This record gives sequence, C-alpha cells and structure tokens, in this order.
Amino acid sequence: MAELRPSGAPGPTAPPAPGPSAPPAFASLFPPGLHAIYGECRRLYPDQPNPLQVTAIVKYWFTGTEGPSGFGFELTFRLKRETGESAPPTWPAELMQGLARYVFQSENTFCSGDHVSWHSPLDNSESRIQHMLLTEDPQMQPVQTPFGVVTFLQIVGVCTEELHSAQQWNGQGILELLRTVPVAGGPWLITDMRRGETIFEIDPHLQQERVDKGIETDGSNLSGVSAKCAWDDLSRPPEDDEDSRSICIGTQPRRLSGKDTEQIRETLRRGLEINSKPVLPPINSQRQNGLTHDRAS
Repeated sequence: MAELRPSGAPGPTAPPAPGPSAPPAFASLFPPGLHAIYGECRRLYPDQPNPLQVTAIVKYWFTGTEGPSGFGFELTFRLKRETGESAPPTWPAELMQGLARYVFQSENTFCSGDHVSWHSPLDNSESRIQHMLLTEDPQMQPVQTPFGVVTFLQIVGVCTEELHSAQQWNGQGILELLRTVPVAGGPWLITDMRRGETIFEIDPHLQQERVDKGIETDGSNLSGVSAKCAWDDLSRPPEDDEDSRSICIGTQPRRLSGKDTEQIRETLRRGLEINSKPVLPPINSQRQNGLTHDRAS
C-alpha cells in the first residue's frame, strides 16, 4: 500500500518539534516563526515527533523565522512512496530550496493556481513529471505567527501536457481534474514520479472535453509570465562553435537590417507604453536558470 509522505520546506536539523503545549525552555530553542510551523505539523502528524529534516547552507524561509520576510507562505509536497523504499528521498527538499531561491532572488511570490515550468524531471530521473502546479495544502491550515499569518502551498508534479492545459485554461481547473483521477493525484494530490500517463491518456475523451469546455467558458486566467531574456552582439565574430553568434549566413554573422531593428524598437516602445504598470515585480537576473513561473490572475 502506498504511503502518503509529506515533505515540508527544508529547515535546520533540530530536536523533536515542539507542540502547542511545549515547555517554554524547550520552545525557546526554536525561532518564533518556526515554532508555529512545527506546531501545525505536529497537529497533523502527531505520530511523527522527530521527522527527517534536511538543511541547506543558505536557507530561504518564506515566513521569516526571526523576522518578517514579506512572503507569508511555506511550501509542502506529498510524494508517493516507491516500492522497496526504506527512507524518504532528499530531492524534494532540494526542489523546494530551488523554488525558494527563485522567490527571494526575483521577488515574485507564489499563489494558489500558479504553475512553474521546470522542463526537467523533478527527481532528475526519466520521469514524465517535469513541471509543477501550486495549490492550497488540503490539510495544513494557516497559522498565526509573531510576524503574521502563514499559509501553506502544496507543490503538485504534472506532465508537460497537463502544464500546457493549465496555461491555456487555468491551474485550478487542472488540479480539480487531477483530484478525480486516483493514479494522477487523487483528493490529496499526491505526486507519483513513476506515473507514465497523463490524465488525457488515462481518460482521453472526458478530460479533454472538460478542458475544452473550460477554455470556451472561462478563457485563460494567465495574467503574466516571468521569463529570462539574453542578448548577443552579432556584430562581433563568435568565440567558438558553441557561441550563439556562430549562426551565420554564408561566412558573415547574421545581422538585422535597419528596417527590422526599427520595427523591433517601435514594438518594444509601444509595449512599454501600454504596460507602464508591471503586473509582476521585476525579475532578478540571477534567478533559477530554466525556471519559468506563470502567474494566474
């Protein structure tokens, strides 16, 4: 029987997490914000007084363990236990650490219904689960900390086809479909990294019809996309064969004509005038490579 295994955001290695009634001397070992999060975990999982914890040299706490961070949420993840597995893997902690790093560096927050284009198996295997949707954790309730309310967002692993449907329709709609298919998540939205079929392959007609109807009725609620742009100076010769400037027409580097350059400049100018008030905060250039965070309105 598969085991439901929760994974919280990576935190420091510590003694057993204190519950709401922990003695003051014991509770003082934990920062105030972390104490509230541990208390909620103990409420939900009272039989795990000392769960495995994973730490990182540089920690990213959304809620702020010793002061407000301004984000006010933590990430959770439910993973199906694989056959013969005797200990939980650590890769979910690395995954959440990468997402946390992206939030801190880009100052873009996550919300329920958002989707993250990861473009790689979440566990670095050959899995089809290569992207993520985010939703409210179905079991962990918001908690009050000295620095404000903390909510819990659950990561749900999805296939590329499911991500594309979420982009064309909305993340919540696809999450509801995943809840109706036990092998694709079920009511607790458990990620199965060995899932080999999308919800559209499991139930081709029903699922696709619901997506098409949702798109027709609701449209798409995608209101912004965080992307990474890079520029190359094509006027200089390429440094080697791997250089993107090695793309040539004949023996000459490809160059834009004056007409093309002016057209691009004018298009950018009009776009900047229309979008004078950005939907999302600016993205730091040092953000996680390859990660695209799509925001649902």
